Amino acid sequence: MGPGAYLRDRAAPLLVGALSLAFVALALVAHGVEPSLVTFVCVTLGVAVLVALAMDYAHRRGFYRELTQTIDALDESYLATELLERPGPTEAQLFYDALSHASRDMRGRVADSRHRQRAYREYVETWVHEIKTPIAAARLVAHNNPSPACESIDEELDVIEGYVEQALYYARSTSLDRDFQIREVDLGEAVRDAVRHKARTLIAAGVTPELASLDFTVRADPKWLSFVVGQVLANAAKYRRPGAGAAHVRISATRRKTGLDAWETQLRLADDGIGIPAADVGRVFDKGFTGENGRRFARSTGIGLYLVRELCEKMDLEVWLESAEGRGTTVFIGFPESETHRPR
Repeated sequence: MGPGAYLRDRAAPLLVGALSLAFVALALVAHGVEPSLVTFVCVTLGVAVLVALAMDYAHRRGFYRELTQTIDALDESYLATELLERPGPTEAQLFYDALSHASRDMRGRVADSRHRQRAYREYVETWVHEIKTPIAAARLVAHNNPSPACESIDEELDVIEGYVEQALYYARSTSLDRDFQIREVDLGEAVRDAVRHKARTLIAAGVTPELASLDFTVRADPKWLSFVVGQVLANAAKYRRPGAGAAHVRISATRRKTGLDAWETQLRLADDGIGIPAADVGRVFDKGFTGENGRRFARSTGIGLYLVRELCEKMDLEVWLESAEGRGTTVFIGFPESETHRPR
């Protein structure tokens, strides 16, 4: 609270006081009191009022400044009253009590939300675990009865598994709990794991992965990182150029300087597919956005790249892409690097 705001809040009583003082001064002059004495009285009273206002402002400002600094320093600002002492001024006490009541209410709501999110995530994880059994059984039946129809069923089971995996990671991405573990990960191994997981999808689409220069150690959750890379690979298969012959997705990593003493490992996944229209590039990470390609070339939920961004943000990674329509798309994932975690 600045001096200007403080004085504006007290403009009405100050105006009444000034008018009253002026009226008393005129009355004293009218009754023959010496003007110099009237001036002395008015100045003395004015100075006394200003000193009282300054003392009151300083007293209140301390509380409001501490409150502002505490709120700015907290990620969960509703906990601010837990770190503040109850102030002295009555007005500030009322404000503090109102904040404390709101804080208690918010803590209860957050706890309830965490409980519901945890229950939802546990349900989805249980459902994913259970649904894998009939999927595996259906795949076994298809393998034991080779035919064009069973091959089509097998391909559709791959699609179903992809959606099941998306459902699992979507539930985890919306959870308020930190249910992932950041640790040192072999980048090459994480990429190869994603390629193995999406091998059938890539083979069916005729897309060949080319891996190079992946001998880096990064900090991430290995399962989440493998899922993120897998989503990009699935898009490379889904949006390959029809009739273009052999298709490739080239995966490589480099280390680059991002500041005075800041470095990052940058993973690059470049395909030679249909590319993304320029008007859609800025929105491809938005939830539910399918764009022109999703409507024209393939079934799209608008969830894949949204999950890529959400999971990368939770792991404190950067993700962005560059694309040229008709030429392909390149997705970049940046892994910030600290002094104690250098690549091999």
